[in-house]
Amino acid sequence: MKNYLLLIMSSLFILSCTIDKKESIPVKNIELAKKSFAAFNAHNWELQASFFSDTCKYLDPSYGDKHVVVNRKEKAIKYASLEQTSPDIKDSITNIFGYEDKVVIQFTSTGTAITEKGKYKWSVPICCVFTYKDGIVIVDETYYNRGK
Repeated sequence: MKNYLLLIMSSLFILSCTIDKKESIPVKNIELAKKSFAAFNAHNWELQASFFSDTCKYLDPSYGDKHVVVNRKEKAIKYASLEQTSPDIKDSITNIFGYEDKVVIQFTSTGTAITEKGKYKWSVPICCVFTYKDGIVIVDETYYNRGK
């Protein structure tokens, strides 16, 4: 009887460890996504890019209609350029959730564009889906309306 009870207890312990690990992966990925957004808002482009693999696949209207591979250096340069046209750019997360290797982030990006015609404030609702592998984003699929 003791051996039977010990077997059951051991099995439950192993099962609970497996469940906790699986459930903690989305939580860890959500925390990583939030840190990525904090780096973005601090305009620390190299740190922000470090949350993504150097061979990350992007689906983003600014790159066209198909996935493209963008390395960290190219990503940092793109965002530094964006900062030049909108020095106060900021992303505010409105909703975030994770499931398995995916994190979905809904946010509003705002800023003040500096153009030849002057300055104007803008705001864009955006949704992105990050796919993680070993704590790094390997796919970033971002959706928003580019306007006219």
